[in-house]
Amino acid sequence: MVRHWLGAISVAILCAAPREASGQAKAPPPQARLTTRSGVYSPVQADRGSDVYAGYCKSCHSARTHTGPTFWATWDGRALSDLYSYMKEKMPKNDPGSLSEQEYADVLAYVLKMNRLLAGKAELPPDSMQLSKIRISIPKSP
Repeated sequence: MVRHWLGAISVAILCAAPREASGQAKAPPPQARLTTRSGVYSPVQADRGSDVYAGYCKSCHSARTHTGPTFWATWDGRALSDLYSYMKEKMPKNDPGSLSEQEYADVLAYVLKMNRLLAGKAELPPDSMQLSKIRISIPKSP
């Protein structure tokens, strides 16, 4: 008798599961993705990044090289960790990888600020795994 009820309950659960037209169980909707439009850095962090940029980056780069159509075309839609890793591996040009992980995260926050992406309350973590969960999303008219 118990087997009969267990079997009936199992069939009822399987029949109640949402199905797509193909008869397959419907996958749960993907979680909302966190983007750079969500305020993923703090103003204080961007200010620190501005100081680091002035000390290590400005001699080779103007702020214009990190904003505008070429920058947006290269980075829009990519994971924030891609840009973070690029900076760590390639910058500063005369001594790549010489900044602390926090300094790279701070400069990254400053780059987001230069691209007019809104600040939030939390700081960007100096952690590639965490940054891989954030997509770069440039507004249509930054």
